[in-house]
Amino acid sequence: MGRIKHHLKHNLWNPNNTILFVGYQAPGTLGRTIVEGAEKVKIFGEEISINARIEYIEGYSGHADQEWLLNFVYSFIQKPKHIFLVHGEPEGQEVLKEKIIKNTNIPVTIPKFGEKYDIRDIPLLEDRIEISKKLETKQLRTDILSEIDKLRDEVQDATNTNKIKDYSREESEKEISELTNRVEDLKQMIEKILGK
Repeated sequence: MGRIKHHLKHNLWNPNNTILFVGYQAPGTLGRTIVEGAEKVKIFGEEISINARIEYIEGYSGHADQEWLLNFVYSFIQKPKHIFLVHGEPEGQEVLKEKIIKNTNIPVTIPKFGEKYDIRDIPLLEDRIEISKKLETKQLRTDILSEIDKLRDEVQDATNTNKIKDYSREESEKEISELTNRVEDLKQMIEKILGK
């Protein structure tokens, strides 16, 4: 993601550019924010105005849309007795579940992590395991490593910026203020990673 962020940082501001997103942009991501029409975004601690033309091709997504999935269900000669939805965002799963039930009368279950079902006849919840501390620790480690990667990109970008500009006493207060704000942003990211 670091290289992509650099491309966005250097191209989003230019009204002569077109930024083309191909495929699904997950909620909470920079891509989703841009596709949803934000006027400005923060990249590497710097606020960037979005002046480029933003385009989005949904057809290349690896995710089948609801209409296609419903057509898949309709295509069965012998309808399934039960459907489990195990992929997608929770809101999308709920909408698809209601559509399947309404249009086919086939029961639908959205299992939660750790649930175990007996599917011999009518699916029944048989058992639910609690998430182990080991799994929680593994996920926490993954999250921390992801944050460290983001921080590394931020620090590298700040370092590169400082190599290009030779700050001297004559620099304007605005430039010094921007550098100070950037350092504060980096401190906050470090504190977030450390859980302070």
